[in-house]
Amino acid sequence: MNANRAMVTHIKRKTYPRMYPVTVALPNGASIRIRYAEPRYLLQIPLDLDECSPEERQRRLLRRTPRARLALQEEIEDTFDRSAYEFLLK
Repeated sequence: MNANRAMVTHIKRKTYPRMYPVTVALPNGASIRIRYAEPRYLLQIPLDLDECSPEERQRRLLRRTPRARLALQEEIEDTFDRSAYEFLLK
C-alpha cells in the first residue's frame, strides 16, 4: 500500500464524520490540504524553538507576550448651540 492508493480509494469506515478541507501551513513555509473535523481556513503548525537561532527565538518569544494597551481618552468639545436650531422645532 502506498500514497497513490489513498488518492484512489475512499475512507473505509461504517460512519463518516463530517470532514472539512483545511490548509495547513508548515514551519518551513510549505502548505498542504488536509481533512479536519472543524471548518477552518488555515492551521499553523508551531515552530520548534529549540531548532531556531537565539535571535530568532528571542524575536518569536517577544511576539508571544501580550502588549500593553494604551488607554486613549479623548476630550470632545461640545460647541453645539441648541438655540440656533429652535426655529426648526416649532
